[in-house]
Amino acid sequence: MKHDEWHIERMVPGGDGFVRLPDGRVGFCADTAPGDRVEVLDVEDHRSYLRATRFALLAPGPGRVEPPCPAAHTCGGCDWMHLSRETELEQKGRMLREALARTGGFHELPSSLPVVSAGSPERYRGRLRLHVDREGHLGLFAKASHELVEVESCLVAHEEVERAFLEVRKIAQEFPGALAHFTELDVRVAPEGPRIVLSFKRRDDRPTGGERFLAALSSRFVVTVVGEASDADDQRFPLPGGISLTAPPQAFTQVNWAVNEKLVQAVVEGARERGAKRFCDLYCGAGNFALPLFAAGLTGVGVDRGGAGIRAARNAAASQGQPASAFFAGDVRRILPELVRRGERFDLLVMDPPRTGIRDVLHEVAGLGAPHVAVVSCDPVTLARDLKGLRKAGYALASVTGFDMFPHTHHLEALAWLSRAA
Repeated sequence: MKHDEWHIERMVPGGDGFVRLPDGRVGFCADTAPGDRVEVLDVEDHRSYLRATRFALLAPGPGRVEPPCPAAHTCGGCDWMHLSRETELEQKGRMLREALARTGGFHELPSSLPVVSAGSPERYRGRLRLHVDREGHLGLFAKASHELVEVESCLVAHEEVERAFLEVRKIAQEFPGALAHFTELDVRVAPEGPRIVLSFKRRDDRPTGGERFLAALSSRFVVTVVGEASDADDQRFPLPGGISLTAPPQAFTQVNWAVNEKLVQAVVEGARERGAKRFCDLYCGAGNFALPLFAAGLTGVGVDRGGAGIRAARNAAASQGQPASAFFAGDVRRILPELVRRGERFDLLVMDPPRTGIRDVLHEVAGLGAPHVAVVSCDPVTLARDLKGLRKAGYALASVTGFDMFPHTHHLEALAWLSRAA
């Protein structure tokens, strides 16, 4: 049987290599790099496109390197470990631009958008989520699978995070079957407060169990279980302006604090450049953007669905001399119209929505009428769709910058600035 030869052109959203085929269709192939020449051994035919499921590398492209992590060929955590750092950043800028053009219709952008990085591309993850199977094995998922890989090391995990999950696995051997009561383990390290926090998630069909195991871990770490009461102290993380984000054990925090500081600083500087005085921080969480904006002299409010994050934001705001009432907990679609009815006016709207974006609240966002908008997104395609919606609502795109929050993966954080069209 004759096999096709593909010459990979570039990387695309989702992380695959891309090729345009002679018959007019396109092909996608994971684990490739720009310039790779590959022989496709097995392929899925999806009519308008082909997806290679097995290939042989005939000649490597100039941006391909040997993955520095020994688990790279089995673990599914870092799908771009085989790209050089220069190639990775360049392709992320192109990938962001392509998503904005294809999905959002923003064709006037340069061929590659800037991508900001900071710190080392290794050992940057201050938070790591591991999975547990029903036999009690602890590890990371394999590529394109829910099969578990019991990694002995993780090159992108902070050294203390790595030591912690290896210690958990070691202690679990003293309590056979204990880990099987759980499905996930989040390990988080912080520069202030409890150094290491372990957060377990129980199986739905095992609401109790493993208590002796958790007690043994508690002699070494702060241990919490999702949905169960905890008196653990908050962890603290640095933010621009000499302040800290205070996060309870199960509140969301970014995994890469060096890049997060760059991202937050870009929002604060953008607010200053636009002369903003009052802001609304939508999906504010524990105050990642709101607290530095307060520290920069702005007034404003934060809005999120509630939970541990919003409680932490209120406490941190009070310590800065800001009213805890500046943070609203509840349904965004209900709160935004209420702010308008109360006569609230904002010259800056900051949004860091979940991966699904703002499609469901676009009408309410537009109704707020803020002259300037900063949108933060962890998915370029979702960002493009949201920016397209904001353009229809009367906003013009001013700039887009990528932030390399997740080195060695195709994932990319991005910050877009818009202003109301004249």
